[in-house]
Amino acid sequence: MIFDWFSGKVALRYPVPPAPPTAVLVPFVRPTSMVRVFPQGWCEQAEAFQPAALAADWVRFQALLDRHIPSLTHAVIVLARHVDELLEERQRLELWRAFRVPVFEQILADNGSLLAAECEAHDGLHVESPGLSAEAEASEAAALALDPCGCGKATPRLKRVRPEPERILSVAV
Repeated sequence: MIFDWFSGKVALRYPVPPAPPTAVLVPFVRPTSMVRVFPQGWCEQAEAFQPAALAADWVRFQALLDRHIPSLTHAVIVLARHVDELLEERQRLELWRAFRVPVFEQILADNGSLLAAECEAHDGLHVESPGLSAEAEASEAAALALDPCGCGKATPRLKRVRPEPERILSVAV
């Protein structure tokens, strides 16, 4: 009997190819020649790999921010499973301050396939799967942008909806 160890997993798509050595800290991505998967999170083996880029979900990045910051040279890729998990500006800023490399976001399906990915223009996530548009329309956290992106792609993009600032009402006495 032959086992398919990577069944249901797809390779990570690096935002700006070619991919440098990248450590992935979630189990739902398949390793490749430049991508190593450490499903248990940051560990001695991940550190020994000396990645130039790191991909993980926000929870695993938060754990790194609290205890150990590996030195990176290329990028941080935050992997989400749903539209509602897109980063807030304060989270992006935390990652920038900690790693000092560009922050990219991707949304992956349960089987690991790419649903949306942020490009080098950092103006939303390009929708890669039509099914994601319906999820975006039902979400209060993101909206679809149909205008052309600075990278040149004309595909719709998911953009995080920023909440309206609270208005302070003054009452004349």
